[in-house]
Amino acid sequence: MHPVDPERLADVVGARLRQLPMPVAPRTLLPRVMAAAQEWARRPWYAREWFTWPLGWQAASIAMLCVLGAGAVMLLPSVASATARMTTVHAAVVVWRTIVRPVAPYAFAFGALMCLACAVFGAALNHVVFGRTVQP
Repeated sequence: MHPVDPERLADVVGARLRQLPMPVAPRTLLPRVMAAAQEWARRPWYAREWFTWPLGWQAASIAMLCVLGAGAVMLLPSVASATARMTTVHAAVVVWRTIVRPVAPYAFAFGALMCLACAVFGAALNHVVFGRTVQP
């Protein structure tokens, strides 16, 4: 086989591809797709995405969510006593002093280093792929 000029290669490949016959779908494909689409469309409104619900049901669901949230917020203070709240605060302080505070500088330094590495990698990738350099 003799080498083909790279500039003419796209024309040769395109001509060969146009000579191939068009693919034919199976006869059962269209009826199966149409049946699946009809089954999907016949779903009840509550089984569909929330944004496609009737407007009244959307408003009712938002109202119910607000009522449940307000009830939870109003119920929590009465359930948790002052002792339980102080115990929770003290536990949080102990966790902060023993676990988070000693590790925080290293975690911050590691995060900053990873951000720098991502920026360098992005600039290198931009240069390699697009042949661009940063213009000041």
